[in-house]
Amino acid sequence: MSKAGYMDLKGTATAALAGQRLDQGLAEIFPLSRRRIRRAIDEGGIYLNGKRCRTAGRKLACNDRLRIVLLDDEVLTPFVPEQLIWQQPPLYLIHKRCGQYAQEALHRSRGTLPDELARHLALPPAQTELLRPVHRLDRGTSGLLLFSSSPAQLQQLQAHWHTAVSKHYLAVVEPAPAWERQRIQLPIGAKRDAEGRYHVTPDGRACDSEATVLERRGNRALIGLIPHTGRSHQLRVHLCALGCPILGDSRYGGRAHPRLMLHADSLCISTPALPETKQWNSPPEEDWQW
Repeated sequence: MSKAGYMDLKGTATAALAGQRLDQGLAEIFPLSRRRIRRAIDEGGIYLNGKRCRTAGRKLACNDRLRIVLLDDEVLTPFVPEQLIWQQPPLYLIHKRCGQYAQEALHRSRGTLPDELARHLALPPAQTELLRPVHRLDRGTSGLLLFSSSPAQLQQLQAHWHTAVSKHYLAVVEPAPAWERQRIQLPIGAKRDAEGRYHVTPDGRACDSEATVLERRGNRALIGLIPHTGRSHQLRVHLCALGCPILGDSRYGGRAHPRLMLHADSLCISTPALPETKQWNSPPEEDWQW
């Protein structure tokens, strides 16, 4: 990852550090202050022998494997109670805002939506540990996102996700396409490049998206999107491949904009994924300006 302020540091505890506190040992191994290390511990960016460790006073042993992953100057979009638009425990549906992490990131668990939602719901520790997004939205994407705190419910939903769930997205692209409607069936490779991008490749995984122009404004267009498969970055890659990248999507060639103009505005889950069919719609928030 090549982000300003991003660090991924690894080291091993020597015999001289055995018995020391985790925060003390990290400060001796890595070129970081104890204050910054304690913050990284609280954020969830410290790993001991491959597992996230949130205990600054944990005693080190010789040959313990240590890792610090941090991203300085990161601005988080806070969770607010109004984002929770439906709940039927163990299921919780929120309107994710642009800039929020849908799941734990390598450099943080604190401040992500599972963490903030669990705090808002005052879930007990056992349920907090189990709270997971049922599907994924990129950090810059806003819209409807479902969470579950039950592994059995999560498994039930994901087992029927591709046959019982339909999603609709809105995207603003620039330049506007010449077409009005397009079925995009371009395969996408399974691996990212060094810049974190996926690419259309002949031997990639089958992908299927449906795109319809809803409105045009000069050289920009509002596109309605239906993903019929659920590959990572699928809609972003497909629109980029057609020469009309999403506004604000710098990773895939989109023009600069205050936010990524991609929003999941509709979600429908049918039986047998749920006991009865549920459909929700949620328009973009106030920062949707184009």
